[in-house]
Amino acid sequence: MEIGKRIQHLRREKGLTQEQIAAALGVTSAAVSKWETNAALPDIGMLCPLARLLGITVDVLLDFRPALAMEEINGLLADRRKLFEGNKANEGVEACEALLREYPNDLHLKCAVAGLYVMYMNAGGGEEWARSQAEKAVCLLEQSRNSGDASLAANSRSMLVNLYVMREELDKALEILDELPVEGISTRIMRGNILLRKGALDEAEKSFQTELWSAGRNVTLGLIGLYNAAQLQKDWERAKQYLDTAMAVEKTLRTEELGGLSGTLQFLRAEVLRREGKLDDAVACLTAYVDSTLAQWVRAQGAERARSGFYGKLEISFSGMSAAYLARSIRAALEQTEDYDALKARADFQALLEKLNAVQ
Repeated sequence: MEIGKRIQHLRREKGLTQEQIAAALGVTSAAVSKWETNAALPDIGMLCPLARLLGITVDVLLDFRPALAMEEINGLLADRRKLFEGNKANEGVEACEALLREYPNDLHLKCAVAGLYVMYMNAGGGEEWARSQAEKAVCLLEQSRNSGDASLAANSRSMLVNLYVMREELDKALEILDELPVEGISTRIMRGNILLRKGALDEAEKSFQTELWSAGRNVTLGLIGLYNAAQLQKDWERAKQYLDTAMAVEKTLRTEELGGLSGTLQFLRAEVLRREGKLDDAVACLTAYVDSTLAQWVRAQGAERARSGFYGKLEISFSGMSAAYLARSIRAALEQTEDYDALKARADFQALLEKLNAVQ
């Protein structure tokens, strides 16, 4: 709302006429009329008495907001996401920076923009551009990590850990990791039990389901860590055992219903099979990886909902990345990975690339 319309709206809410406003402020009614039609702006010295007269603050009068609601942030970033995905990455960055200048103290916005920079780190093409985006994200997250909002601070620190690891700044990653709370007894389990006693069954189930999904994801991530350690030791058999166990965990706990790691596990298994020379099986795993990843995207859109009793109370979060951009990113990774050179001449591998190319 423009300031003139805001003055008019607030004046009418207070039941005042233009003449009454003019008399109280010592100006003419014509001046008040000009304010309300945006033909002129109130003198800066008039802002405080005008705001008091209308029963508001100067910030409200000028529609100044130091921070945005998350719904507003998501809406604003959706427009910028389109720029990144539409091969206008530099324009996307400029639009994000303009938004940050408009709300310089909004830590939630800084964290969200940092997440966007990370998500589209490769949108501009080239390693130098990606490094620049990572640096921008780090600068923003270093500010939001000290937020008084515990959830925002934890999310910011978690993203920072991953960025510092990616940049091989491992001591910094460990330093921030030490700032994250050490988990002891699960508060979600305790909350769920209390809610059961209160008879709040839906909320209790939601708490238990959240804990189950989180625990299952942590088990899978732990097994992936052990797989990486075995791989570095070139112990391929043990590496496969870890992956097989992780896949069994995902299947048993049905974590794929809510964005699990089944696709990632198929991708890692393809690497082991490729090293063993089992190229047919490797391409089959890569195909399963692509199918699983795209299926998760469909579920995140709400076209499919988790229907089992495991996670029926939970909602699927969505990054906002389009299916076409996701498919394009996967294809680029498969085409550019030198480890897959032995697969690139195969018809089934080329068919997989074409399948990704057809995603709209």
